[in-house]
Amino acid sequence: MTDTPPPGHNRPFPYNQLDAFLTRPGLDEAMRSSVRGAVAYYDAAPTLHRDVKDVSRFLLGVLALYLDASGGLTHRRLRELSGKSGILSAGTATAVLLRLQLIGYVTRAEAANGHSRPYKPTAAMEAAFRGRMRIEFEALSHLTDEVDLMLARFDEPEVFAMLMAMMGDQSMMAAGSPNPDIAAFNALAVRSAGLLILFEVMSKADTGGAFPPLGEVELSVAAIARHYQVSRSHVLSVLRDIEAAGWIEKGPREGAWILTPALRADIRIFYGITYLGLIRATEMAFERLEAGQKAG
Repeated sequence: MTDTPPPGHNRPFPYNQLDAFLTRPGLDEAMRSSVRGAVAYYDAAPTLHRDVKDVSRFLLGVLALYLDASGGLTHRRLRELSGKSGILSAGTATAVLLRLQLIGYVTRAEAANGHSRPYKPTAAMEAAFRGRMRIEFEALSHLTDEVDLMLARFDEPEVFAMLMAMMGDQSMMAAGSPNPDIAAFNALAVRSAGLLILFEVMSKADTGGAFPPLGEVELSVAAIARHYQVSRSHVLSVLRDIEAAGWIEKGPREGAWILTPALRADIRIFYGITYLGLIRATEMAFERLEAGQKAG
């Protein structure tokens, strides 16, 4: 008898929906909510952001929650999955897992049937990741009501665990076949506080209306470095990467930068892909939960 894949398994990403999705009213407000929420959450969840400053390590946390929801989080499975997905090397996964233990985000569970002792995400880790993901779903609600049910049930452990499982599936698929349209964002995402610094630039420039705005913004490299606990040279290096992507240009004065139309165009694609991924993960999560209920 052939095993039947679970509902939604390996469903192709709906790139054919992207152009239409980007014309939806409310996209600017959704992106503004995502960006402002990400910057604010850095201060609201200092433990998470002090130790998980780049997206690759955040995705490793998602994979940890995914493994916990799909058979158990073990050192071996996390190393194998990280190496297979390309999100992080197996060695780095080991170091991050140790760090997650030290900050109280994972703990050792009791061994079963003589097998190696698995790890278990703690309530603190689940709360931190749930809070971060809620920002994106609340932003997405500016665009569609397709996530209203997920938001209403976000605090149910079974529902959130299944969402993390589906997001883990998608993260591995995306890492194995990266989209060239968002390559610059992916490069920035693996740098410490890389995306947060970009979001800081957009937030500082934002005065309402179209998002992200165009035109000039004053930035303090020293203030950004203090805020995100990185060096000034690191901030300057990230700003140079953002400049190389064509998203900002040096302004007429020291500390002045000009946001370009390319940033507005590219960030819409980035968030369009992100939001479509969240919608798909929501659909898959509820399909899987419904299938489980019928099987039970």
